[in-house]
Amino acid sequence: MDGVNLTLKPTKKFKTNQILVSFTTNIKNHQEITARTLLADLLESTSEHYSTQRAVALKLSELYGASFGTSVSRYGNVYGLNFIINVVNDQYLPGTTNVLQETFAFLNEMIFSPQIVDGKFAADAFQIQKQNLEAFLASLDDNKQGKALTGMNALYFHDRLQQIPAVGQIADIGGLSAANMAALYHKMITEDQINIVVSGHVKEDEVVSALKVMPFTARKKKHLSLIYTQARSPQVKNKSEKEKVSQSKLNLAYNLPIAYDSQERFSAMVFNELFGGSALSLLFQNVREKNSLAYYAESDMDLFRQDLWVQTGIQAENKDKVLQVVKQQLAALQTGQIDKEQLKKIKASMINSYIARADSQSVALSRALGASLTGVLTSEKQWISGVDAVSAKDVSQIAQKAHLQAVYFLDGGIQ
Repeated sequence: MDGVNLTLKPTKKFKTNQILVSFTTNIKNHQEITARTLLADLLESTSEHYSTQRAVALKLSELYGASFGTSVSRYGNVYGLNFIINVVNDQYLPGTTNVLQETFAFLNEMIFSPQIVDGKFAADAFQIQKQNLEAFLASLDDNKQGKALTGMNALYFHDRLQQIPAVGQIADIGGLSAANMAALYHKMITEDQINIVVSGHVKEDEVVSALKVMPFTARKKKHLSLIYTQARSPQVKNKSEKEKVSQSKLNLAYNLPIAYDSQERFSAMVFNELFGGSALSLLFQNVREKNSLAYYAESDMDLFRQDLWVQTGIQAENKDKVLQVVKQQLAALQTGQIDKEQLKKIKASMINSYIARADSQSVALSRALGASLTGVLTSEKQWISGVDAVSAKDVSQIAQKAHLQAVYFLDGGIQ
């Protein structure tokens, strides 16, 4: 129906069926990022019928040890709240069973029958999950690599929504109540776009029949704005913070205006792997191995947010040297100084990894959700040929589009 999409990935490769139900929307209020994480926790832990976490666990045990969980995700400007369950296929069970039907009935209970009474989530469940989330968000500061990445994002992004981690921030916990969480739930259930992906040895009529237990309603089709873009600044922002850490963290953010649905995306993927995305990369070899300037040196990119970032763990006194070597590696790619044999190895490694990951049901589910959200359908053959066709010139042209915008330094030197 309108706003509710089903994607089937029939396969006999696995003994389990995996089901993903994702509610996606554009968010305009930054507090809602944290709220949706709390909502995911509430909907994972209890329901009207399964009023305790133990009751949920017992039901999963009855479903032959099924695993169930929720998560939140971000695709540029789009935020997802996801329900995922993994359950054994009926064909591998003795006797006559209909685990697929039972599984959708369980999902129906967890998604559509939360513990909401008089317009509020049940007080006990709400307080427990709120406290758990607060403790989790507070613990994120203990991961200094993650803290440095958050610091870099806050420095680089203009939009407050993009600065905040996809799981939210502790500063917004205090404003969340059992009542406004119930209101957010009803808004999600009635307005969010819904993408359902089912992977396993299943037939279309079986899945469609099993889905009838879930009271989905048609909703107005939204044009979800996936891509976040911001104007390139002529000046580089710099920020340093001191903290007692064994490793200083030096992070760099670049603007990289490559469209996720263009043919250039293959060149961008190869560029990133060659720059710092693999053990064969220039950053790994020249910053970490050759010059011993970093404990780790890596790059990654996000085409939905059109950025590229470099993360390093270093000794504080090596900051300027590391900046210089990173700059040299990017300049080498920009000017076409690319070893053809290294490029060949990079592409072969990417293709082998892509094929190997096809043996993961979770990866298949994730790829199918991405295709459903973006409308970009890429077969394995198309992906392999797209990567294989990337030339040294293509990589150089992508590198020329990368412009440094922010440098964040978590200084662990002498206080």
